[in-house]
Amino acid sequence: MKNTAIIGAGVVGTAMGYLLSNAGYNITGIASRSLESAVKARDFIGQGEASTDLAGTARSAGIVLITTSDDAVRLVCEDIAGRDGFRPGSLVIHTSGALSVEALASAKHKGAVTVSMHPLQSLPSVQEAIKNMPGSYFCLESEDETALDTARDMVRVFQGKELNIQLGGKPLYHAGAAVVSNFFVATIGFGLQLHESAGIDRQDSLNALLPLIQGTLKNIEKIGIPAALTGPIARGDAQTVEDHLAAISRESPDLLGLYCELGKYTVKLAREKGTLKEHDAQKIIEILRQYSSH
Repeated sequence: MKNTAIIGAGVVGTAMGYLLSNAGYNITGIASRSLESAVKARDFIGQGEASTDLAGTARSAGIVLITTSDDAVRLVCEDIAGRDGFRPGSLVIHTSGALSVEALASAKHKGAVTVSMHPLQSLPSVQEAIKNMPGSYFCLESEDETALDTARDMVRVFQGKELNIQLGGKPLYHAGAAVVSNFFVATIGFGLQLHESAGIDRQDSLNALLPLIQGTLKNIEKIGIPAALTGPIARGDAQTVEDHLAAISRESPDLLGLYCELGKYTVKLAREKGTLKEHDAQKIIEILRQYSSH
């Protein structure tokens, strides 16, 4: 079962193929819509046949990794299934964080066993993926224990840890991952824009804020959430919150709603932490409501 075909020659497919190859898996082929990208991935991995024949490549192995974009997973799987590219009893895996294992239903109808296996990690390039993937958590979803066992073997190859999820939970799982990764970047951009409105150079602002960002991450790692929460809302400092909102309203009114919505959720966390007294919480919520209606 270590003969493995990779469908999709992007960052995830290339990095997984490289790591699996180094661990003794036989990469039989790498297929992509573009032969150029398949050849590039094959050359990086060091083995396998580069091809644009998705079904033929899938047919060459007992494990088929579909590492295309989210939007393409279902269509690619249906295309391969329609051309009898899946062997009965083969394992078909997709690596999308947003899609459930149901996206591979057409492979299952052809007698394959299916699983979704998503690396919960930021993978901006092949080189960074090879560095970042080992030790990461992998979200596994399947109704088939055999499929899960084989996927767990692959997770061990990646020196990863399994993250269990209930069937049908992928959209919320992926939303949570997007919030902490993508919205984290967006929130930092939000802070930089406020600094720019105060006359601070954007790069100077980022350089000054990075120690704060890194310190906050260390606190989250050490004591968790909500314990790591600090700042005016956690302290119940309603006047400071109102000062923030008044300044944003004058200088960056387009950002007012974002501050208010984040502030409301921060009140919830501060209550959970236990540092925000109820009368202060109510006062801050009322201020946020007033400004969110501006």
